[in-house]
Amino acid sequence: MGFFDSIFGKKKEEKKTEDKRICPVCGNSFTGRGMDVHDGIICLDCWELVMDDFEMGRMDEDKDFYIAPIKAAVLAKKGEIASDKAAKAEKPIVCPICGGKMPKLLTAEVKDGYICDECFHTFNELEENGETDKALEDTTLKELSVLIARADKQKVAKEQRKEQDACPVCGANVSEKSTGSLWGDIKRSVKDEIPKFVLLKDNQKICAECAEKVRLLYPVLYTQTHDSDGDPTGSHLDTLHNITLAEFRKALEDVTVKRQQLEEQYGSCEAVISVGSVGRDFENARTSPGKKEYLIRGKILFGKASMGDMIQAGSGTLMRIDRLRQITGFEEYTGNVVDSVGEGYYAIVTVAEDVSCIYPGDTLIIV
Repeated sequence: MGFFDSIFGKKKEEKKTEDKRICPVCGNSFTGRGMDVHDGIICLDCWELVMDDFEMGRMDEDKDFYIAPIKAAVLAKKGEIASDKAAKAEKPIVCPICGGKMPKLLTAEVKDGYICDECFHTFNELEENGETDKALEDTTLKELSVLIARADKQKVAKEQRKEQDACPVCGANVSEKSTGSLWGDIKRSVKDEIPKFVLLKDNQKICAECAEKVRLLYPVLYTQTHDSDGDPTGSHLDTLHNITLAEFRKALEDVTVKRQQLEEQYGSCEAVISVGSVGRDFENARTSPGKKEYLIRGKILFGKASMGDMIQAGSGTLMRIDRLRQITGFEEYTGNVVDSVGEGYYAIVTVAEDVSCIYPGDTLIIV
């Protein structure tokens, strides 16, 4: 190093100009390393156009990794780009996807055309990563049409599932789906929040509250059969299972007329019960042997029987309902303790009075 070099520093070397090469694919000059293929070096601009169509790694046995097939692919890609630009030269009046009106300003662009705002929003809902604009740049109208058609089909299916989870009469929830967590399902079960419904003939779910409105016309029937040993087996048949939703809607109209007829027939009363059997109730026989209670089993034809109601039997005889059970499911003998039993259901009424004046087949008025 010379004296002046040690004081002022060595003169900075001039940067050597890189040699320019001619790309054998596009004919343009380029600098830098480029992309090595088997029989030459091509510019990176050409390679980026077709790199997705060729293997990323270089393999000596790869017969396509030559200038000729790459050049053909580049020309095809440039032709495709030119075609896309030509297609986007003018904005269409109507959306090529849905036929809707195109906005005058800020029209959403896809790879080879334009779409309306509604189709854009539909695609935006499909794009989960939030890069809708970038995704549209790589999507053609044909591809977008398929995606939107699929999304519309899924939307319709979702709405249908939602309708199936709601009572078609009042819209109440009749879904049997899990809450998504074990603890949530447990709380739902404890609080008795699991929807109760009746399945009609056409698989429509009617909520329990709506079903009760037509029990006057479509009651729950009780049947009893005997096995080979002669032991009785009882079961309940819900007549609502035999009608369709259209017939159910008609029943909602007919039941009003039927109720008016019964009110005219029986007058003002809480309920009417058809007696099936009468017998002694031995539930409290051990604790109160002197107290005689009797069971009246029957079907509520009209209205609702409740605890504390009075039964009118014979010539003005009144009996108070001390206990009340509803016969449901397979509990034909004991039933479930309830506060009231509605029309169309079977009930077990317990009274403390003498029932010698009541016989099977009688019709009792509950006031």
